[in-house]
Amino acid sequence: MNTIKNALLGMAVAVSTMGAAVAAPVNIGGVTFDPDYALDFASSSVQMHQIFEADGSVRGYGIISTINGLGQNQFCDGCELTVVYGGYTPTSTVGNTVLYTGGTVKIFLNDGPSTINPNDPLTMNDNNVGLGTLWLSLEGHEYNGSTLRGTVNSQRPPNLSGLGQLDVVGGVAAQYFDTNQQIGGADLAFSASFTQPYPGSNGSHVVGTGNFYGVSAVPEPSTYLMLGVGLLGLAALRRRKA
Repeated sequence: MNTIKNALLGMAVAVSTMGAAVAAPVNIGGVTFDPDYALDFASSSVQMHQIFEADGSVRGYGIISTINGLGQNQFCDGCELTVVYGGYTPTSTVGNTVLYTGGTVKIFLNDGPSTINPNDPLTMNDNNVGLGTLWLSLEGHEYNGSTLRGTVNSQRPPNLSGLGQLDVVGGVAAQYFDTNQQIGGADLAFSASFTQPYPGSNGSHVVGTGNFYGVSAVPEPSTYLMLGVGLLGLAALRRRKA
């Protein structure tokens, strides 16, 4: 009986240790964050740019400034994550909301020299984003006929907002975010708000903020605890039979 108790106690300690280890921050391709953050996975950008092309499609770029409550120098010390998106094609208009289909979003990890000041939109352009390693590649996920809903609250001054959903298709972090846990089975949801005209653009280029939200696939402590309970029960059963 003492042998059984000792074995069960040892396995219980091992299981609790596994749970504690998983709860620690993870490093995914050089980006560190806590998967047990209350919002699971949430990132924001203090600087996003959106450009309206002549055919009505939209593209843009930005920089991720926070992940799960951590600033850039905490989740990516000595590096940066930039976002490049495009290919969103307008298909219809409902009131002041434009529906788009298609679209790609790519997040790059740059651990080399940077010329971007996240607090100054004039320091970001097509030439200094999208550098380095492809960290996460996504495509627009169609839900209720659109991958992106862009609402125009006013044009002068600009007050634009966007909501959409994305599917993971590649990148070094793909396995951690391919979860199908968002609306309509999407992997990530995103939102954006643009309220500032870019100088000299005549309204075709606006600046604002953006957010990504999702569920990471990093195993939670509860997963291991459930597995541990099963193992403990199996061990006890075998001991009794013996």
